Amino acid sequence: MKQSARLILVLLLALSCCAPATPPACGPVGTLSGATVPVYLVDRGWHTEIGIPAAALTGPLGFYRQVFPGARTILFGYGKKTFFTAPATSLEDYLIGPFPGSAVIQVVALTVAPDQAYGTGPVVILTLKPAQVERLSAFIWGDLASGRDGAPRLVAVGHDPDSLFYAARSRYTLFHTCNGWVAQALGRAGLPVSDRMAVFAGQVMARGARAARALCPVPSAAP
Repeated sequence: MKQSARLILVLLLALSCCAPATPPACGPVGTLSGATVPVYLVDRGWHTEIGIPAAALTGPLGFYRQVFPGARTILFGYGKKTFFTAPATSLEDYLIGPFPGSAVIQVVALTVAPDQAYGTGPVVILTLKPAQVERLSAFIWGDLASGRDGAPRLVAVGHDPDSLFYAARSRYTLFHTCNGWVAQALGRAGLPVSDRMAVFAGQVMARGARAARALCPVPSAAP
């Protein structure tokens, strides 16, 4: 019986977004320029997040430059509200984790680039055009629920004061998970990243790595 419970726990953890990291597809990118913008796909072990340079946040999403004035990079992640804002402490918590429910978007401020904060292993760097970053910013902003003042509705503060949780418009389901949301966001930005059956972090990291390789400049042949 105990063994069966452990097996169930492992499967549910997987459905709650758990998978190994995938190395980056390209080498380090240069600084932010008018031609391309480095956007980061980050594997946090059990789920993925998207990192956007604070200076590149466009439209209403630029709101987070005011929230985190000293940030260099802003990370955005998605998850079920009850599971994401309060760490699971029992088997029962894990059992109900994958079930549908209200969702939140976690916003984390970094004073460095994600590959410097977490190492190059769990980070894929995508070089996007400004128009693609605009579409990515619009997708994220569009899923942030607003309060009466029109600003994103804050629902919880993380363990770190530079980590905040905001109410999401969409709902968390088995078919719309943290990793599926990230894949959908990248797809909406115009990248060849499918959110179909994107359950595990490793799936999204692998798809992101393939997209990054497609974006990498092809070395010119020697004369």
